[in-house]
Amino acid sequence: MVGHRIWFGVQAVAAVDGSAYGQFLYRHELPDGTPVGQGRADVTCLKVTGNVAVFTAIVPEGQGNVKNHGYYVKIIDGGRGPDQIVDAQTQNGTERPPTHCIDPETELPPGVPQRPRYPVLIGGYTVHS
Repeated sequence: MVGHRIWFGVQAVAAVDGSAYGQFLYRHELPDGTPVGQGRADVTCLKVTGNVAVFTAIVPEGQGNVKNHGYYVKIIDGGRGPDQIVDAQTQNGTERPPTHCIDPETELPPGVPQRPRYPVLIGGYTVHS
């Protein structure tokens, strides 16, 4: 998607009992600035290992123009170097997408192709346990 501008923001916490909560915000614009999608999703799973966070966020029913939309995201906190992000999405299915943590580099929902790592060009993420 050359020239597209995509923003992600997330704040998520994993509880001692293994549950997770938080919000994932997203915005996607075409090269001319026309918005393709914007909204929020609820974090349903979070796993942190060292400087890597993997989380799943599901768009709530009735929010936005997509149904059964899930985001599967991996963030690599680069410390003093650039952060990296890998993401995959499921959308407009007839069933609710998986809510457990899925690493988009190694495990994907059916029909979703493996995704590359992208550098975070502006801003950054802080990952810690």
